[in-house]
Amino acid sequence: MKDGRRNIFFLGLTSFFNDWSSEMIFPILPSFMAEVLGIPRTLIGVIDGVAESVASLLKVFSGYISDKIGRRKALAVAGYSFSTVVKPLLALARGWGMVFLVRVGDRVGKGIRTAPRDALIAASVDKSVRGRSFGFHRAMDTLGALVGTLTTYILMRYVLGPNSHRTIFLLSAIPALVGVGCLVFGVREVSAGISGKKIKLSWSAIPKNLKILIAAAFVFGIGNYTFTFFLLRIREMGIPVAVVPLVYLVYNLVYSAVSYPAGVLADRFGKRNIYALGLVMYILTALGMAFANSSGWAWVLLAFYGLHMGFTNATARALVSDLSPAEIRGTSLGIYHTAVGVADLPAGILAGALWDAFSAKVVFSVGAALAFVSLIMIMFVRE
Repeated sequence: MKDGRRNIFFLGLTSFFNDWSSEMIFPILPSFMAEVLGIPRTLIGVIDGVAESVASLLKVFSGYISDKIGRRKALAVAGYSFSTVVKPLLALARGWGMVFLVRVGDRVGKGIRTAPRDALIAASVDKSVRGRSFGFHRAMDTLGALVGTLTTYILMRYVLGPNSHRTIFLLSAIPALVGVGCLVFGVREVSAGISGKKIKLSWSAIPKNLKILIAAAFVFGIGNYTFTFFLLRIREMGIPVAVVPLVYLVYNLVYSAVSYPAGVLADRFGKRNIYALGLVMYILTALGMAFANSSGWAWVLLAFYGLHMGFTNATARALVSDLSPAEIRGTSLGIYHTAVGVADLPAGILAGALWDAFSAKVVFSVGAALAFVSLIMIMFVRE
C-alpha cells in the first residue's frame, strides 16, 4: 500500500493548495456581492443555490464515468484545472451576472473532480483505515482554507487595504496552480479493475442503507445553508468586514484540527455514530446563530460549526464508501455528493427568502429543525 499512502499524501497536498486559493476568495465574497456590487440577499441565495446545485449534477456523472472506465485521476486533474482557470475571473465582475458565471464555473470544476477523487482515496487504502484517510484529506483541505483565510486577512488588514477584493481574487490563482502540479506529478492512478464492465447509473442499484444515508443527507442539506449566510449573520452580530476572515480562520482551525481525530474515532466507534454526533453539533450551532446577538458569540459559534464539520464531512464520505459495492463506488459517491449539492438550491432560496421576509432567527431555527429530522433518519442506517 506504499502507493496508497503516497496518494493520500499528495491528494491532501492538492486539496491544501486548492483550498488556500478558494478561501482567499470565499470569506470576502459575501461582502463583495452585498456591499460592493449591491446584490440583494435573496439573489445571493439564488446565485449560491443554483451554482451549487447545477454543478452538483456533474458529480454523479463524473463518478459514473470513472467507474465505467476504471480510472479516476484524469477526471480529478480536469476538475481542479478548470476551477483554477475560472476563479480569478471574479476580479472582472461588475454585477451579479459575472459573479454567477464564475461561481457556476468553479462549482463545475468541483463537480467533475469530487467523486473520482474520493473514489481514488477509497481505492488507495483498506476499509479499516478509510475513516482516518478521509479525515487526513479533509484536515489538509481545511488547513489550506485556514492559510487562505489568514492570507486574505493579512492582505486586507496590513498590505492592500479593506477594498482590495479584486486584487486578492487575482492572487488566488497562485496556490491553485501549485495544487494542480501536486496532483499531476504526485498522485498515481489506482486501477479499479472494472474497466469495460456494465455499470448501471441507477438508484435501484444503490444498497438500502446507503439510500437512507443519502436521503438523510439531502434533508440535512436543505437546512445546512451555504456558508455565505453564516458570514452574513456574523456581520449582523457586529463583526467588522476586515475581521470576518479572522473569525472564519477560527472556524477552519477547529475544522482542520478535528477532522483526522474524528476519522480515527469513526474507524473505531462506527462512522454512522460519529456522523450523528456531528448533526447534534449542527443543531446546537444553528440554534446559537438564531438567538445569539453579540460579536463574542460569533467567534464561539463558528468554532462550534467547525467542530460539526470535522465530525461529519469526511465521515460521511468514508461511510458512503463502506456502504457501496466497489464496482459502483464512484457512482455512489457521485450520487451522494449530487444529493447534497442539489439541496443547496432550495436551501439558498429558503434562507434568502426567510431572511428578507422575517429574520436570521427564523432562518437558523428552520435549519436546526431540518437537521433534527435528518438525525432521526440516520438512526435507521446500519453499517
